[in-house]
Amino acid sequence: MNMTVTGIKQPPAEMVNRLQQGGYVLYFRHAQPAENFGDPGLSAEGQEKAVLLGNWLREQKIKINLPVLTSPTQRTQETGKAAFQSIRVEEALAYMDTLFTENPDDAELKMKARLVSLLESLPSEGSNTVLVAHSFSFNNQIEARPYLGLILLKPRGKGQGYEIVDAFNF
Repeated sequence: MNMTVTGIKQPPAEMVNRLQQGGYVLYFRHAQPAENFGDPGLSAEGQEKAVLLGNWLREQKIKINLPVLTSPTQRTQETGKAAFQSIRVEEALAYMDTLFTENPDDAELKMKARLVSLLESLPSEGSNTVLVAHSFSFNNQIEARPYLGLILLKPRGKGQGYEIVDAFNF
């Protein structure tokens, strides 16, 4: 993995081509927080890397549907703003575990339905949907990502599910 002129790791050309074609959900873990407790904002390094990520995506002409969706925590919102400028808080992204909760209660069922909808929804033609949330392994289907790690998902459309396609750590 090479460093780009922007100072972040560059994914393989095949992944870049996929992203440029669009049609994916990009699930990012937030950038490095200032602290590991409470609801911290980003560290200076986390802020810088989030900006670099956004710059790199724009340089590569990877289209992103705006606003990007973030969980309600400060670190996810700051990551989204630094990289993409335009965010919308999506409460359900703070509850990713409900996707795989056995015997969910009514509130969990509602969150699960919203999350499934986000993950199955097809982005606009030639574009990608971005979700900025937290470390998540999709029920151990993939290794949890470090800060600014990406899980690339291919949505199949409403009621048709989604597929984990690839992952990369920026």
